[in-house]
This record gives sequence, C-alpha cells and structure tokens, in this order.
Amino acid sequence: MKKTLVLLMALVLLISITGCGRQSIGEKVRPSGANREETPLVTLTDSLNRTVTIEKTPERIVSLAPSNTEILFALGLGGKVMGVTKYCDFPAEAGSKPQIGGFSDPNLEKILARQPDLVLATEKDQEMIAALGKQGIDVLAVSPKTVASVLENIKMVGKATGASAAADTVVSGLQKRIDAVTAKVQSVPANKRPKVFYELWPEPLTTAGSGTFIDDLIKLAGGVNVAGDAGKGYPEYSLEMLLAENPDVLINSYGHGKGNPAKEDIKARKGWGALNCVKNDRIYTVNADLVNRSGPRIVEGLEAFAKAIHPELFSKHEGKQ
Repeated sequence: MKKTLVLLMALVLLISITGCGRQSIGEKVRPSGANREETPLVTLTDSLNRTVTIEKTPERIVSLAPSNTEILFALGLGGKVMGVTKYCDFPAEAGSKPQIGGFSDPNLEKILARQPDLVLATEKDQEMIAALGKQGIDVLAVSPKTVASVLENIKMVGKATGASAAADTVVSGLQKRIDAVTAKVQSVPANKRPKVFYELWPEPLTTAGSGTFIDDLIKLAGGVNVAGDAGKGYPEYSLEMLLAENPDVLINSYGHGKGNPAKEDIKARKGWGALNCVKNDRIYTVNADLVNRSGPRIVEGLEAFAKAIHPELFSKHEGKQ
C-alpha cells in the first residue's frame, strides 16, 4: 500500500512537470485558451539585425518615416496608425493623423503619449529605438536598401502586424509590375543601354551613386548610372565631370524642398548644351517621393524611370494598375 501511494505521488509530480503545456524554462507563458491568430508570437530580424519578438497583434502603431506609413496604409492598417511624422503625407488620410515630430527629430514624449504597442522606425533612429525599448515598447527597424528588399520588408511588417495575407497580396502585385518592366528591358544589350544621370540637387550638383535606391532603379529600368562607380552614395559632380560622362538621359527629381526646375531652365545652364541629354531633349522629371521613399510606391518610381530611359518600349499609359 505504501509503495502504491509513493508511485501515485510520483506520477502526479511527473504530470505536473511535463503535461501542462510543456512550458520551456524562460519561455513566456501564453494566456490560457489564447487564440494563436489573435495573439501570435512572432520573432523577426529587422533591418538593424535585431531580434524582435512581438507577442500580440499590435493595435496602436506609430510610424517614424513616410515610407513606413505608406506600407501600413497599403496593408489596410490605417485605422491602427496612432502617430506619424509631419512628412507623412501619403495617402491623404495619413495627413490627418497626430504628428510625433519630424523625420529626423521625432519626439519621445509625443510618441509615448500615443501609447503605441509597436513603433516602426528606420536605421537612423537607433537612439530612439533604445529609449523606446526601455519603456517596454516593441520597435521594428525598417530600412531596405534595394527594390527587392522593399518587398521583403513589406512582408516583415505584415508578419509583425498580423497582416501577412495582405502583405502577400501587395507584394505579389508589386512583383508582377517589376517583372513587367524587367522583361521588356532585358532585350536591350548592355552596350546599348542609355547612360543616365539623376539630379538629386542642382547646387552643388549632386547625384545618387552605388548602394542607393536610385542606382538600383536605373539598373532595373535598363539604364547605366553614370555615378554607379563613384564610390559613394551621393557624390557631387562638377560640370567637367558631367561633360566627361555625357549622359544620354537626365532624370530630375522634385519634392526635396526646392522648386521643380523647368526643362528649358536646365537646358539653358552654362555649358550644358554639349550634353547628349540636352541635345536630344532627353530630360525628365520624377516625383522624388516615388524613388526615395522605400515603400510600395517605389515600383511606381521604377515605372517612371523605365518610361524615361526607354520610351520606345513603354507607352505613356503603361504603369500603375
């Protein structure tokens, strides 16, 4: 009888240790009866190579960059956006959201006042990320470097917000549009691809070099970036350097706080008349937000570049669907 009692007690102890949820040492206990779709446990590696674990689907999200705001709205999460920067102006609904500061100087107190359970930051926000982490707030850094990584980051945001299905749909649509562009330009031989100069800023004349979205967009659109081998992201160019490169196409951006220079003003610049892009009237203007914000509209920027670089391959009406 005594042996039987000891055995019974041992079995009860074993069941209590191994049978109730098989909880590992150090693992957080999930709420009893919790629905895994409502409270998913998601572990992600963000753009700063940080491991971020999000235990519940976020309901109050703050964005620290226009690109992140555009991703959230594209995923149908506009109703969960509780705060944005003063530069978050797309879609129009984003402009009515409470502002938490600028892109380069977000305000910690204003962010905390929005009571977020998730903040989407960028790699420039490392001090803010640390400060928010001390407050127990989940922060995901979203800083893609290429068009392909924009799509990957959209999926990452989808996983972090419980919107994976929406992210897959958005990415699928964007990928089809990218493929449509690359399929047309792949027939152009490398030695026939136009040389492209992207004017980021007129004085001093500044362009985009390797490791930038612009460089990636020019290549995907079937062009050769004249600054692709400059060795830096945003090099300055002298007139002599530009004349030596003699680009076939010039793409000018607007939306950086400067006016949109007219084509005729660009053509009238001293010494520029010798450039092929001027002589052949190959000067185009693209909204800077389309090519500098690492969100869904980057593909619209690609389509605009493709039409400028290869107008013979793309009709004026091709593009966003």
